Amino acid sequence: STIYMAYYTIAHYLQGIDNLEGDNAKSPGKINPEDLTVPVFDYIYTNGPMPEDCKIPQDILDKMRKEFRYWYPMDLRVSAKDLIPNHLTMALYNHAAIWSDEPALWPKGYYTNGHVLVDAEKMSKSKGNFLMMNDTIEKYSADATRFACADAGDSLDDANFSRGVAESAILFLSNEEVWISETLSMEGLRTGVDSLHFMDKVLINETNRLVKAAGDCYAKMQFRDGVQKGWFEMMIARNEYRSFCQDSGIPMNMDVVRKWTESLIIVICPVCPHWSEKLWKQIGKDGLAVKAPWPVVDEEDKLLTRQADFLRRSMKNFRAQIGKAKKGWNTATVLVSESYPEWKVNALVWMQERYSGDSFPKDIMSQLKTWASAIPDKKLIKFTMQFVSFAIKEVDDVGAVAMEIK
Repeated sequence: STIYMAYYTIAHYLQGIDNLEGDNAKSPGKINPEDLTVPVFDYIYTNGPMPEDCKIPQDILDKMRKEFRYWYPMDLRVSAKDLIPNHLTMALYNHAAIWSDEPALWPKGYYTNGHVLVDAEKMSKSKGNFLMMNDTIEKYSADATRFACADAGDSLDDANFSRGVAESAILFLSNEEVWISETLSMEGLRTGVDSLHFMDKVLINETNRLVKAAGDCYAKMQFRDGVQKGWFEMMIARNEYRSFCQDSGIPMNMDVVRKWTESLIIVICPVCPHWSEKLWKQIGKDGLAVKAPWPVVDEEDKLLTRQADFLRRSMKNFRAQIGKAKKGWNTATVLVSESYPEWKVNALVWMQERYSGDSFPKDIMSQLKTWASAIPDKKLIKFTMQFVSFAIKEVDDVGAVAMEIK
């Protein structure tokens, strides 16, 4: 009962189509049940010799053997977490026993999940929260239902289907469709990628980063993280760009918006295919979105990511200071330093001297402690230790550029 996946590969020769009850007297391969002997299965599954006095034509057996070899091994088996200690484990044992000489035919991967909750409660008819798939699609639409399922969770914990998320999905999918249609037909937008301003580059970089992140999540079957990256964070990046352009009086760039839009449509297509197909046609693309290649993106510019994050934090702190003012402020002065203070410069130079082959020595922290202890101004020792520790993490993230003095 734990290697029936192997039976799937030849079932159509034995049962045929629409013959679950076995009403058809003969199988498509004209095979009788009594003809399926152990030597026959050995021939199909383990490359055994042709059985003697076999009533099944060899060409049929060869087709079944070829079919099995084509489909096996199974790349992925999706099941429930309560089957891990029995069914799924025994499936591994039995595959290993039957195909002991061919480990390449053993299962390649399992994916298990918990049970499904509705609004964080167990589904129950007595509670009135028992949802049938057809009813849910009828109420929320297929794409909103799929979005809520993807957002429900992917771990061994019980997944939580939120009706609130499904309802919200109807609204934000509809709103986004309107925004994309209106924006891409809007006049007065800038064009061209030769004169991009800072926030144009930031949106392109964020799009590149999130496309890759969402693809990595999908590859690991982490669909909740996938929609977080491929939808919610894509929305945050676009909203930030749109707000900046509106506040600064600079029109958005059509080419940048189109790149973001095309990427969004493809990235969310595995979750919301109907929405994606409709938008794909509306923006004038040929073919189907589901068959379009995954967006080809550049590597994330981590320095640009760092710069954009610094700008966000600075603006947040700036606004927080305004909120603390006892009297309303009408003007403000922003001071920008072009270089670090001397003690930070000394620390960065010390780091540069020890950075080789894209890494620091393993005992860098021990070296730091020894070096910092010799700093004449004892008040700076603690600050230097903290600064270098932070800078090392920055170097690990964005590279040697984090050690630049200006």
